[in-house]
Amino acid sequence: MEQFDIARFGKILAVNKKNDTLKIDFEGNPLNQPVWGKIGRLFHTEEINLAIDNKLVCRIEFISNDLTLPILTDIYFSIFEEKELRIKAGSIVLEGEENLTLKSGTTSTVYHSKNGRVATSASHISSEAERTHKIKGKTISLN
Repeated sequence: MEQFDIARFGKILAVNKKNDTLKIDFEGNPLNQPVWGKIGRLFHTEEINLAIDNKLVCRIEFISNDLTLPILTDIYFSIFEEKELRIKAGSIVLEGEENLTLKSGTTSTVYHSKNGRVATSASHISSEAERTHKIKGKTISLN
């Protein structure tokens, strides 16, 4: 029977989809290089990819406490301290009941659901189109 007494924090570096193995590095790795390990429970492919792209911290356990036989048992999706977040998908929906704000430094775009207003604030705004660039509105006000 498999025994899991020790666990470490680690990160997934790569995935081999042919045999469902992961290249994993973890705290106290005696080999000082990533090790191929197994997936210990059901994860969606998107969760694994998100963990790789964003270098998310994972819980790594070991078969018979052997540090050369790692098993991924959890992915911690807390990203509060991360410097970058990457999300890849065919379609991404961000939804806010009242408002949605995208902000970087002093630049922001706020989507207001109650009045259908979009407000962008920045020191410089540029917009380009390779083909037609349409501006439609009941009224258009320039300065």
